[in-house]
Amino acid sequence: MILASDHATVYAGVVVTDHAQQVVLLSMAGPRTAVKAIYAALRANHRPWLKLYAEGSAEPAAVVRGAERYRVRATPLPSVRGVQMVLVAHDERAPAGAFYALPGEPAGRALVQALDGDSRLVVPVLPEWGDYLLREAQESPATFPDDCPGTPARLVEPLQVHGDLLAEAYVYARDNDGWLALVDRGLQSGEIALDLPKKGADR
Repeated sequence: MILASDHATVYAGVVVTDHAQQVVLLSMAGPRTAVKAIYAALRANHRPWLKLYAEGSAEPAAVVRGAERYRVRATPLPSVRGVQMVLVAHDERAPAGAFYALPGEPAGRALVQALDGDSRLVVPVLPEWGDYLLREAQESPATFPDDCPGTPARLVEPLQVHGDLLAEAYVYARDNDGWLALVDRGLQSGEIALDLPKKGADR
């Protein structure tokens, strides 16, 4: 895919956007000046629109822009033959995070890994709870105040994936109360369980 602003063009390996066409994750490669120009456009206060093209197409497949109010960070990747590669994503301090599933990877497992590795959350999760959490979280409202910007309405919401490097992408709310309530409902209903090792089972 090709990502273009008014002043620069880069190759985009994958672009993930939310319902407002704001970029949540972008992997791009190109000349250093072009990469810097696209990164600057994503961070600009006036948030210019960028056009995403399928290779060989003259019509844009999508029109995207940087996320409002939240800074993005760039992680430089090794340069190859003078081509600069950069991974761009939201700041981890945002009230919502994102998780991604590679082709063949269960999305529920990716969710558990995201929740378990998020320092902002104190939610106990087990790997086998992934399918339940992913299913129920998409139906469970987040408990953030309505005037809290940048937060999803539900604990998990799907994102749009452009490119074939990822199978699925989602945004999740960094909402301890909401996740703890969801886990509690699952334990109470029996849909998930704390499978503690039996005494003497490891002997």
